[in-house]
Amino acid sequence: MLKKVSSRLIVFLLALVVSGMPLAAQSGPKTLTIGINAEVLSLDPHHVPGAIIGNRIYHMIFDSLTRTSPEGEVVPMLATAWEATDETTWVFTLREGVQFQDGSIMTAEDVAFSLNRLLFSDRESFIRSQFLPFISSVEATGALEVTITTPRPDPLLPLRLASPYASVMPQAYVEATTFEELQSAPLGAGPFRVEQQLPGDRLVLVRHDGYWMGPADVERVVIRLIPETSTRVAALRSGEVDFITTVSPDLVDQLDADPNLRVDRADVYNFMLIYFNTNKGPTANPLIRRALSLAIDREAIAEALWGGRVRVMNDYLLPGEFGFDASRPNFAYDPEEAQRLMAEAGYAGEVIEFTPPNAYYTNGQLVTDVINEMWRAVGFNVEYTPLDTAAWADRSLSGNNIATLQSFGTAGDPATSSIVQTWNSWMGAYYTPSDEFRALAAEGASSLDPEVRLRVYRQIIDILDQDVPFAPLYQSVEFYAMREGITWQPHPEFYIDLRPGAFQMN
Repeated sequence: MLKKVSSRLIVFLLALVVSGMPLAAQSGPKTLTIGINAEVLSLDPHHVPGAIIGNRIYHMIFDSLTRTSPEGEVVPMLATAWEATDETTWVFTLREGVQFQDGSIMTAEDVAFSLNRLLFSDRESFIRSQFLPFISSVEATGALEVTITTPRPDPLLPLRLASPYASVMPQAYVEATTFEELQSAPLGAGPFRVEQQLPGDRLVLVRHDGYWMGPADVERVVIRLIPETSTRVAALRSGEVDFITTVSPDLVDQLDADPNLRVDRADVYNFMLIYFNTNKGPTANPLIRRALSLAIDREAIAEALWGGRVRVMNDYLLPGEFGFDASRPNFAYDPEEAQRLMAEAGYAGEVIEFTPPNAYYTNGQLVTDVINEMWRAVGFNVEYTPLDTAAWADRSLSGNNIATLQSFGTAGDPATSSIVQTWNSWMGAYYTPSDEFRALAAEGASSLDPEVRLRVYRQIIDILDQDVPFAPLYQSVEFYAMREGITWQPHPEFYIDLRPGAFQMN
């Protein structure tokens, strides 16, 4: 009898395999498996550098007071309403009955504690500089009311708080947990809680059934670290994963032609650039920085490596962002002028260390391979060393790059853009804005007059044109590939939104 039952079971399992359907899909919790190109340094959103991977992951675990919709509007999340009661005071009304992943109910004290932890804790925080200049204090002023004061008028505060790094966590849990434990086992109010983190391998999330928007469509999310694009694609084709990020553009048509797969595109609030160390090495000379920028043929990169799918940068702002100037010409390619500037600078073959990431950005290494050759073609002595993500991040944060590939983001306004804010962070080691730059940035962030704001941001752009701390390349696009049966909407800020109504998987 036992042998007979076993034979039937074997026949049943073989039938499933032959059908091409993964066994995991046949029973057990409904699981979404994502192949991703990089992993977060920490699951604590208050003490990490801002990064694309953080935008991807933190939105699955945490909620913040507000959020940016796919259309770019600031919408309610943990706050249902907000108003400026005077020039420097904002009052946020909180959503009632929000349940954290440990079952506790969110209070104004939790919100104030979380934002104060982000802003004022004794621990070093790489992300803090994006918020601290704009917030003086955060206080719980009612059971469901939080009051935030700003050092000067800030019409964009609700937009600034629409960030995964301004996430809310339960105070009691955080205070009862060591800082080290929180790096891999945080709690939030988002749609999934952390079950397991295996660095270098995977992050496993389980559904938060008490989520205030209702339970998500899938019960488990397995986020697998697969740095190589070809390996991610192979995992998708074989059914090992359901969804992959950071698809290279040369594979888009091929994957879209597969009837079992689909590719989605998102034009994101982000652009790629080469940033320079303005404080040391050959790039401390602005003539060298201008020459390096002029030696890059951006149009050729966009056509040859992206099939024309990216927009070459003509400004330091993006279309749709306040102050964008559509009339500016694209950043110039002029190798002869680059060589003239090299001679004027007295360049004598000094090594230009070029240390970009090898797998973090879509098409990243192909782009830097080409830029390396373009720089060599005009006579630069380039020491080109693509780095794995961890080594690149460590080198970047320690201020040791001379030239590298980087992306800058925005939430839709120059006051939230990396071109204004980044230099207050770890990137201040690479470029120190002038007092004039800082004064203009402060004026633009606090003024309610659009004419004043336009004037000061264009003046900042004039300074960037003169100083050349970085060379814009092209607006970022993101390609995602997935198996059929998945319905979702890509987000311009890299979110993988799995909330009810935003994601469904058959």
